[in-house]
Amino acid sequence: MEENNGIYYEPRYTMRWLGIQTLIIVAVAFILAVVVSSIDGFAQGRVESGLLAAGDYSIISDSLVYCFGIITITSLSLMLVEIAFRKPINNLQYILIELALSLFYLLLLAMAEKIPFIASYIIVTLMTVGLIVLFIKGITANKMAVILVSVILVVEYVLMYILLMLGSMALLVGSLALFALIAIAMYFTLKLKIENEELVLKK
Repeated sequence: MEENNGIYYEPRYTMRWLGIQTLIIVAVAFILAVVVSSIDGFAQGRVESGLLAAGDYSIISDSLVYCFGIITITSLSLMLVEIAFRKPINNLQYILIELALSLFYLLLLAMAEKIPFIASYIIVTLMTVGLIVLFIKGITANKMAVILVSVILVVEYVLMYILLMLGSMALLVGSLALFALIAIAMYFTLKLKIENEELVLKK
């Protein structure tokens, strides 16, 4: 705790904050991924009732595998945005963003019943990305933070679509993509420094 002109300042972005926030993010992402996995059974019922094409069901079922990864990567990226731009995002806001990411799959299922899958995917992706980006804009009021979050979300959903379309090559490409993501994460953690008991992201 620092004293500045008689006012005590409690550091926010400490190593303890980083550890606790990471645990919360992973725990919530896991719970939501388990909940989202129940959509598979629901989607199967829609196929049996003739509301959903069997081919679309197969793709939607495969997409559920990526739920945990999408939520975790997005939320951890938001932590870096917090540290870099010093714009606090509270836990309720994190959970709302994670719920929006989870709702993607239900919206995709509902939309795929009415229009072709690729159109459904594009529309639901734009809805999800747009909602989260507007929310981040309201929270941070920072143009660079908004652009960064937009790029991360678009890359995630484009990559997921590519993996869904690749079939037998999905494992190889997905593994390489994870390797690249870990490399990027390592790079940014090298930029994390502690100054005055707080984490800062150095250029």
